[in-house]
Amino acid sequence: MQVTPFPLQRPHPPLWQVIDSPRSIKSAAADGVQGLFWLPPVSALKERFELYRDTASQASGREYALGEGIGLVRDVYVADTMEQARAEFEEALMTTYRWIMHWRGLSNLMEAGEELSDAHELSFDFLQGRNLLVGTPEYVSEKIAELRDEVGCEHLLLWTTHPGLPHRNAMRSLELFAEKVMPRFTTGGGHG
Repeated sequence: MQVTPFPLQRPHPPLWQVIDSPRSIKSAAADGVQGLFWLPPVSALKERFELYRDTASQASGREYALGEGIGLVRDVYVADTMEQARAEFEEALMTTYRWIMHWRGLSNLMEAGEELSDAHELSFDFLQGRNLLVGTPEYVSEKIAELRDEVGCEHLLLWTTHPGLPHRNAMRSLELFAEKVMPRFTTGGGHG
């Protein structure tokens, strides 16, 4: 592929690709393309992150750290209480997820070793325990620390709004995230 005008960044701007299947993970890692994951819960991410690390290490001839070269997309909403976060975010979030899961299905939301069954239903509670960062600053911080500690997550992309969420609510959530969550993840900020 040729880009015009030619980028000034050397050696080149980093490329990112959405990955999930073993084939896409191996392909991106072998080609030096950074990967983005979205849906899987942390227990199911571990094996995927390890596959990326192992493939990238072999292809590059150097040892990759777990989480290196990988980004993770998560829905994030921060409020003063867990109840407030849910009350303000649930309807907008579920509108989006009902549309996505209509064609995607729930299989990518299963925990490691868990089989999809008829008992699984799309709901806020189902998602909250698997891949949402929705709640108080303390709760969201704990979940981010878990991602960092369990899979070495270095790049977190925040999905902060969905159709139907009032703009003022999205902005207040971002303010709380910036003021009360982010400082915990800077040098000397508590979580590291």
